[in-house]
Amino acid sequence: MQNLNVDNGNAVNTAANHPAPPHEQIRVIEDRASGLKAVIAIHSTALGPAAGGCRRWKYASMQQAIDDAKRLSTGMTYKNALAGVGFGGGKSVIMADSNVKPTALQLQKFASCLNQLDGRYITAEDVGMGVEQMLSMAQHTKFVSGIGIGGIGGDPSPKTAQGVFIGLEAAAQYQFGIDSLQGLRVVVQGLGNVGFALCERLAGAGVSLFVCDLDIRRVRLAEHKFGAQAVSLERVLSTEADIFVPCALGGVITEAVAETLPVAMVAGAANNQLANENSGKILLQRGVQYVPDFVLNAGGVISIAHEYHVTGNAGVEAGLGEKWVRDRISEIPQRAISILEVARNTGCTPDAVARRQALEIVCAATQSRPLHAA
Repeated sequence: MQNLNVDNGNAVNTAANHPAPPHEQIRVIEDRASGLKAVIAIHSTALGPAAGGCRRWKYASMQQAIDDAKRLSTGMTYKNALAGVGFGGGKSVIMADSNVKPTALQLQKFASCLNQLDGRYITAEDVGMGVEQMLSMAQHTKFVSGIGIGGIGGDPSPKTAQGVFIGLEAAAQYQFGIDSLQGLRVVVQGLGNVGFALCERLAGAGVSLFVCDLDIRRVRLAEHKFGAQAVSLERVLSTEADIFVPCALGGVITEAVAETLPVAMVAGAANNQLANENSGKILLQRGVQYVPDFVLNAGGVISIAHEYHVTGNAGVEAGLGEKWVRDRISEIPQRAISILEVARNTGCTPDAVARRQALEIVCAATQSRPLHAA
């Protein structure tokens, strides 16, 4: 397992007094015996152990995997800071064909790498990695969550979908001055565990639902269960609607997409939806409301934090319980509205406002507790 020196010269200063901190640690794993190629990125442990899911994806190169892990881990720092879950930000990625399951040996090797980090990074499910893989790793390491212990926690996807739905609902009411989502045209891109669960809630709220996914079977199921209308991959970004809901991979809102996306709001579950900062500025100039992804999709990590904190891995904390999970998730709508109001009053993008608020929390913690050395 290789420890890289990270070049932080291009860190984006998202707040004048609180620049984004550099990554604390990047671990590159290339194990010939198992065939495992992976990256673990620890962005910040100022608020607690770095936590974030393990993604399994077909990356074109190791550098691409490193870049993605760095982006995702930074987003987890923001998400965990605002959610107040006692976690810092981290993420891991495994280089592989996402359609082929990882071997037991690969998962064992990854678990051993987690043990070497000695609790600095906690992992859980992400794209290409589910409860089955987390349970397999949990046989070899305690630094994993999202597995369900004694009825606590488990698959975080339903909690993610719940938080996105109530946050989206509140943001739509704020943006459009309406009492409910009924009758709104909503396009959902991506029908994985979170996207599909979100569609169920949206359909129950009476929206006109349009769906798109690489897996046509998921699209057909959404048509059957929710009365959704299918949208092709080629047309999903040009379909007129009130709300576009990205629930697939990140970077979907490029500058070109931001210029033409025919919606009034973007609010979804995917991480890192904005390809760059300028994409958010273009949306703002066009009057398209963007609700920061790391604000909306925090429900899953709230569930993961609860499971990890109360099952002995990090020690039982007073006051934690299912009510703690519900209370934390119920705070998502008001947090989103507060960020949208600050953005409206200051002329900043909501993304910049949310990042600034998160960095203020991280910086305050950093001043009282120095970061771990890589």
